Amino acid sequence: MEGVVFDIRHYAVHDGPGIRTTVFFKGCPLRCRWCHNPEGFETGPVSVVRERSVAGRLMPITDVIGRSYTPEEVVEEVLKSRIFFDESGGGVSFSGGEPLMQPGFAGACMDLLKKEGIHIALDTSGYASRTVFDLIAGKSDLVLFDLKHYDSAVHQEHTGVPLEPVLENLHSPVFGRVGLIARIPLIPGFNLAPDTLRKMAEILLESPVVQEVDLLPYHNIATHKYERLGIDYRLKEVKVPAKEEVEMAAGIFREMGFPVKIGG
Repeated sequence: MEGVVFDIRHYAVHDGPGIRTTVFFKGCPLRCRWCHNPEGFETGPVSVVRERSVAGRLMPITDVIGRSYTPEEVVEEVLKSRIFFDESGGGVSFSGGEPLMQPGFAGACMDLLKKEGIHIALDTSGYASRTVFDLIAGKSDLVLFDLKHYDSAVHQEHTGVPLEPVLENLHSPVFGRVGLIARIPLIPGFNLAPDTLRKMAEILLESPVVQEVDLLPYHNIATHKYERLGIDYRLKEVKVPAKEEVEMAAGIFREMGFPVKIGG
């Protein structure tokens, strides 16, 4: 068995507790306008051409984003950082893209990592069939679950998919035994408004096992990735939220009883 991964990043500190290694899976069913990992959209490797200066001349260089791994190869790479996991309470995080797009591969990696006693976090949009979600989330120790909006029509307009499967999986019974952290991107013009955030908080209140809400303020540092991939970046004019806007959002979730962290 093989799967396609576009990056394995050691020493990550934003994808779960402690120091972690994050494995970025290729393929995502969403097309969020603000996505900062557009190289994870397609399921297979993607070739991109860039120019490099060689002896004063610009030469075209072809890079391939994504490569095939066996589960054993992923685990071998992850375990290079084991000493940091042990010392910091960290582990491995599966991100992307969307790991649930490659459930067989993700599950096989998880099974091997479990045998090694490695803490596993799943960073997911929550958009998958209930069967796939329960299977893969159930192999995790912690799920970092994205909630982007409360309204399905608005959600579909800005992400390309409806909200209902996400909400169904948010109430999966696996969360009786697997940790759950809700992650909310704060996107001006999309969900960064008090009424919208309150309704999102009300949705989370329906899932009493939410341990924490992580607020992820919008940033535009991935603009160059879109240019390199030849993808139109549709939020060029959107500004990074002001500190006051982020604090407003945090205050709403705190008032409704959630521990809040700014950033992942």
